[in-house]
Parts: sequence; structure tokens; C-alpha cells
Amino acid sequence: MSTLTPICVPCRLEMRCVKNNRVVCDPEAAGFPSTYWLGDEYECPECRVRIVTGFGQPISVDPAPGLEQRPLQFDYERKPAEGGAE
Repeated sequence: MSTLTPICVPCRLEMRCVKNNRVVCDPEAAGFPSTYWLGDEYECPECRVRIVTGFGQPISVDPAPGLEQRPLQFDYERKPAEGGAE
């Protein structure tokens, strides 16, 4: 069984996992509460763009107080970078 590995579209290269269990905060939206998730962070070896994928079960409590890292946060309102996909 093969695993799904992200591909960098501009560079046409497989991305490499640089961190497992990256904490991501999905903010409160449309009446749904804020939720924390764990995912895997990948990086393109050529252009160094990073993504987080592979979300599993949500974390039931705010993980920030005991963590060394600040959670990443989704930003639904942010506009794509110039030249980026929409």
C-alpha cells in the first residue's frame, strides 16, 4: 500500500515531511467552535514552500499552554499572494 505524498506543482517534485504532529487551529466559524488539529508539515526541496496535510482527529483541549510551538491558524479571510492560485 502506498502513502499519499504531496507534490509541489511549480517544481514538479515530491515534498518531504519536515514535522509530524504540527498543531493547527481552525478558528470559530459559522457557529462551529474553534478546533485544534494535528497534521504533518511538508516542504518542497526546491522552492521551500510548506504545507500541512493529513489531519486526523481533532484535539479536544487547547494545546497552546503546554506546547513549545504556537499553533498555525487557518485564515479564511486572507487574500492569496500575488501570482498565487485563487
